[in-house]
Amino acid sequence: MGCAAPNQGTDGGSGSGSVLPWRSSGLKIGYIRSDEITKKYGEYKDADNALRRENQEWLDQVEKMETDIATKKQELEELRLILSPERKEQLESELVAVKKELQKFKHETWYDENSTYVKRRMELMEPIDARVNDAIWKVAEAEGIDVVFDTVAGNIVFVKPEFDLTEKVLEELEE
Repeated sequence: MGCAAPNQGTDGGSGSGSVLPWRSSGLKIGYIRSDEITKKYGEYKDADNALRRENQEWLDQVEKMETDIATKKQELEELRLILSPERKEQLESELVAVKKELQKFKHETWYDENSTYVKRRMELMEPIDARVNDAIWKVAEAEGIDVVFDTVAGNIVFVKPEFDLTEKVLEELEE
C-alpha cells in the first residue's frame, strides 16, 4: 500500500526505525466508503432531496424565462413588417433585457463560485458532514484505529474488507 520498497524504510535499512506510517508495527488502519454513507444515511438523503427540489424550481424558472424569450422573439418576427420603428426597437430592447436576465440568473444560481446552489448545498451538507466526521472519529477511537481512509476520495487499490468501518459509522450516526 505505499510506494516504499518492501522492507525498506526511510533509513534505508530493514524497515526498523522507519518513519513511514504503514511500516510502523502495530498501526491499525481502517477505511470508509463515503458513497455508501451518503446513500444510506437518512439525513444525507433528505438534504440531497431538498437540494434537488430547489434545483428543480430554479430549472423551472429558467424554462419559463426561455419560453418568454421564445415568445418575444416570435412576436417580433411575426410583426416586424408592420411595427413602427419605435415599437420594433422597444421589443428588441425587451428581448435583449430578458436574455441578459436569464444569463444573470443562471450565473448567480449555478455558475458562480458563490452561487445560490453552492451556498445552499453548504448550508444543507456542512452540519451533516460534521456529524459524519464526528462519527468517524468515535468509531476510529473505539476500534483503536490509527488511520482511516475514504476509498471514494483516495487512491486506494486494495484494502481488506475487515478494515471497512462504513457500517459502524452508519450505526454511530443512528445513535
